Amino acid sequence: MSGRLRRDLKRYFELNSKNGNPGLFEKLGVILEAPGLHATIVFRFGSWVNRTFKFKLFRYPLMIIYQVLNKLCIILWGIHIDKRADIGGGLYIGHFGGVLIGPVKMGGDCNISHGVTIGRRAGRNPAVPTIGDRVWVGPGSVIFGGIHIGDGVTIGPLTVVGRNLPPQALVVGNPMKLLRRSYNNEDEIYGDRQSCDSGASR
Repeated sequence: MSGRLRRDLKRYFELNSKNGNPGLFEKLGVILEAPGLHATIVFRFGSWVNRTFKFKLFRYPLMIIYQVLNKLCIILWGIHIDKRADIGGGLYIGHFGGVLIGPVKMGGDCNISHGVTIGRRAGRNPAVPTIGDRVWVGPGSVIFGGIHIGDGVTIGPLTVVGRNLPPQALVVGNPMKLLRRSYNNEDEIYGDRQSCDSGASR
């Protein structure tokens, strides 16, 4: 957990600070003012408890703490990340509100916008998406079912994704349309802070 959380913090510090290299007080400001980071920290804590503690004596008190913090994130920020999700380091949720991430598998340095839902297809099929590294998901988009999203994919706003996507695809719309097959999304992922080393912890 610690390596992934460090990567999460690094991305928020680089993207939400004035020059990408904040001092102590600016780092504290970023932590206090980033709802997406709050939800990510709570998710990392819940995931750690879920994986690490099997004995009820230790597990239950920590899970109660997690449940309270998770409910606060839902009530205050409208963000829920399932504790069973496996998400690489560098998760960045740029804006709060209406973000729901189920027990998916997601790579490192992914950007999630507001109003995004990622989870299983309606019905009895429990399969959920597997998402690669450096995937950018635009506002209001939905990703569902047992599909695979390749590395470097860019999903435009209000896009519904229910089938596999190759690496570096650029897609948009409902029904979804493939706009480009080889699209470099580094500007969307890292902004003008290209100094981010993309060695995200998986």
